[in-house]
Amino acid sequence: MKKIILIKFLILSILSFSFTREEKIQNSLQKLGINQEIINETVKADYDARDIVAFQTDEVVIGKILQRFSDILKKDERNYIAAENIITIYESKIGKDYKNYLDLFVKYTPYDFEKTFAKMVYARSYGSQKKYDEYYSQLKEKYKNTLILEMIKIYTTKDKIQRQAQIKKVLNLLKDENVKKELGLADEDIHSMNLTYTLVEARKYYNTGKIEKAVSEYIKNIVNSDVPDTIRKYNERKETLLFLNILMINEEIKNSALKKENLKKMENTFIAKKIKLETAKDKDYLEKYLEGTEFEKSSKNLEEIFENNNMI
Repeated sequence: MKKIILIKFLILSILSFSFTREEKIQNSLQKLGINQEIINETVKADYDARDIVAFQTDEVVIGKILQRFSDILKKDERNYIAAENIITIYESKIGKDYKNYLDLFVKYTPYDFEKTFAKMVYARSYGSQKKYDEYYSQLKEKYKNTLILEMIKIYTTKDKIQRQAQIKKVLNLLKDENVKKELGLADEDIHSMNLTYTLVEARKYYNTGKIEKAVSEYIKNIVNSDVPDTIRKYNERKETLLFLNILMINEEIKNSALKKENLKKMENTFIAKKIKLETAKDKDYLEKYLEGTEFEKSSKNLEEIFENNNMI
């Protein structure tokens, strides 16, 4: 569901991190009166499904996680987190039975703006432009001059350059810890969107020949961000792919001193240490991990980069 991609596509690297996704799930479902055992099951399933939309193509695996959420939802239909996950996976991978779960999500989500926004997204994908415009007009009227509307504008902005500018604007507005909780922006989701945002920025600089700037953007936004390893681990797949992107870009820097300085900053990061640890156990780890990604054909080259720079 594009709601996830939009509403959580917001990050400011200087934000403090103290509102985890587990905390969000626990608090919101507890307020709905859902049994603790079901809440625990939801937390575990939500964690296991964290990167399924972006990285999983095996329909058997997708089917199993969908079944887990379906079983959880059958135990208590108020579990909007389960409904949200099902919608996210259906909309991105399968596309059937979307409306049934959408209705449950809209009925029980505690975040009022999400009710209208979710229906707006559905109208754009499966309904009509007229309905989409109606929902958007409602949101613009109700949330005029608010951060909520600024976030929604990210989704409605079609031009990629303008969208990045809009995201940057929102990032600069998201400094209040209480705002995160009010809008349901969990730390894991926020960091995930920072990774995505930084990747887009790095590629933009790389494609325009600003190689050094591409790497410095990563170091500023990701390496220097105060994010606990638990949050990075939740986003391990994205962390890895972005790290490898930047590693390859850094190899093209002609200033050898700057190249080494960048490597020194990156070698002590969570993801560099993780790759080093896993490679020590299995020399083919990187190749296996990259299977099915855009880096698959470059895995051997990446291994050479790691070895040449003593990162493995």
